[in-house]
Amino acid sequence: MLVGRKWYLTLTSFAGVLVCIYWFYIYREGEPVVSKDRHHVTSENKETQDISHKNINHTSATTVHEYHNRFQEIKESGMHLITNYPMMTESPWIEAQSETKKSRLWERQLEIEEVLQRNLNNTLVTAVHLLVNQPSAEQRLRELSFHNKHKIVVRRIEALPKYKDFFVYVNEKLLHRLVVMLNMDIYIGEGFELLNRTFFVRNNISYTLTRNLRQERRCDMSGQFGYCKRGFGASLDTYVFVLTRRVNESELSELDYEANAIRAENRLVWVFRHRLNKKLLNPCLILKTYHSHCVKIRGRVRPRVEGNLETVRMSGLYN
Repeated sequence: MLVGRKWYLTLTSFAGVLVCIYWFYIYREGEPVVSKDRHHVTSENKETQDISHKNINHTSATTVHEYHNRFQEIKESGMHLITNYPMMTESPWIEAQSETKKSRLWERQLEIEEVLQRNLNNTLVTAVHLLVNQPSAEQRLRELSFHNKHKIVVRRIEALPKYKDFFVYVNEKLLHRLVVMLNMDIYIGEGFELLNRTFFVRNNISYTLTRNLRQERRCDMSGQFGYCKRGFGASLDTYVFVLTRRVNESELSELDYEANAIRAENRLVWVFRHRLNKKLLNPCLILKTYHSHCVKIRGRVRPRVEGNLETVRMSGLYN
């Protein structure tokens, strides 16, 4: 009887240890495993607060990028915006503008930053990747108090941005992600909640979008040239795509020109269609982007792209 009692106590103790291990596993960090996705979403909000105070320099940009990697599985629908950010009053941007008066250039600078803030505020946007070619622009990004500043990821480049620079970055950081590449004065509007990454991959489709126009804080942009209207697609300012392979050197060489060049977008369309073999659609009446360019400063000297050029007429989401 004594031996049996000892065995009983031993088995009971062992069972108690197993129960403790089980409940520790299930409720580790205060959340059940069955609610793991919900826990990650909640943790994301917490981590957003934890990193929002960090400066946006090369080190903090890496931290932000790693943060988005960790949560990509549960934020598969999230969009990665990629654009550029200039310091308009400094070289080499100032020499390339139609005006050089600094007060006017500051107005344009603030207008671009308002657009950036709009994109940061969009709840569908996971990160905004900025190509920057001036130390002064990096410094200003560190100093500005953007809301949702933690979404900013900085990539340093050495000269005025070329489309090649954007795709080199996508090769390195954004393969298999839902990417929205857009001009620095374009912001995301209605309809983007309809995007489905799986649809892009399965059908090998990319969108090239013509901008919409409306009343902006600084002026009324409606009625300006190059906007989206029924049966016609004019200026192309936004590109939505998922790359499942790297853009090779031969394809990159087709994009080795400044992004503000005349007919730059028409060459990019040709590359998407004939080198990357994408089916291109322009559902600009459904996926709305807006152009904010009330301060009428433009590129003074713009090179012209020659050769293989195409455009994309307005379409629906699927055909």
